[in-house]
Amino acid sequence: MSDTKKCPHCQHWSAWHQQVTDRCAHCQSLLDPKAYQRLLDQDTRQEAEKNQFNVVLIEILPTDSAFTKFWKRIVQGFQLTFMAILSFILWLIALLAG
Repeated sequence: MSDTKKCPHCQHWSAWHQQVTDRCAHCQSLLDPKAYQRLLDQDTRQEAEKNQFNVVLIEILPTDSAFTKFWKRIVQGFQLTFMAILSFILWLIALLAG
């Protein structure tokens, strides 16, 4: 048994399979335009998050030996120190530029 939903545009009842992309049988408009817009906004947000700047530190695996974990922690320390110095220099440049 199929559900029905009233089209917000033409006010006719159409079969509704509870999908965001379901369309009216009469006017071919979306039966749930708000849900479709939310889906588009969610996709846009996910794409923006993917394009954000991410700092990738060296990964320490649980299977690494104690010796390897020790040296990877030292490398992570150097990475964080480098990023902190670079951030400070950029902040200083922005401060001096006004």
